[in-house]
Amino acid sequence: FTWVLFRAREAVVSTQSTGELKDFICFVVVSVYLIGQIQCEDVDCTVGDSCKSCINGTLSGKCAWCPSTNKCLKYNPVTDITNLPDCGKDFYASNCVVNHKMVIIGVGVGAGLVVLLITIFTIWCCCCRGRKARAKKMRQQEDEYQAQRDAITVKHEASRAERQEKHDAIRMKYGLKQSNPYERFD
Repeated sequence: FTWVLFRAREAVVSTQSTGELKDFICFVVVSVYLIGQIQCEDVDCTVGDSCKSCINGTLSGKCAWCPSTNKCLKYNPVTDITNLPDCGKDFYASNCVVNHKMVIIGVGVGAGLVVLLITIFTIWCCCCRGRKARAKKMRQQEDEYQAQRDAITVKHEASRAERQEKHDAIRMKYGLKQSNPYERFD
């Protein structure tokens, strides 16, 4: 609560934009509403004589049906997660179809599956991206290597042609140029 007051003072004192102030006011209203919901402990759970009237009749989430005693008991969702006083572990808290133990197991399994799927998806994305990046890098290195080899080949061909031109010029100068390169010199 002191944090809310501190944030309210900051919002008023500082020059924040209208959107941030509206967001903060919305947060305060929702927080006050939730705190009010948590504080209300005066729910009458004795009116229910069946599971349906106990759970659906109160609509507060603060009552649970105990099938072993056929009583509607007070239920605190924070402290009575696995065991309800005066009933044990077999009770119905949110619906009359599946008991609370199965709901807890189902929520745990569902949350585990979601975490597992997110982990698998993340690893798959990272590995595929990494594989594609490595393949792209290899192709780029191969292209650079081939470009270097082509440049060296062109340079050698140019040097070879230049040398041949110089040799031909020397042969012409001294009259050694022959029409048939396979002829013997005299």
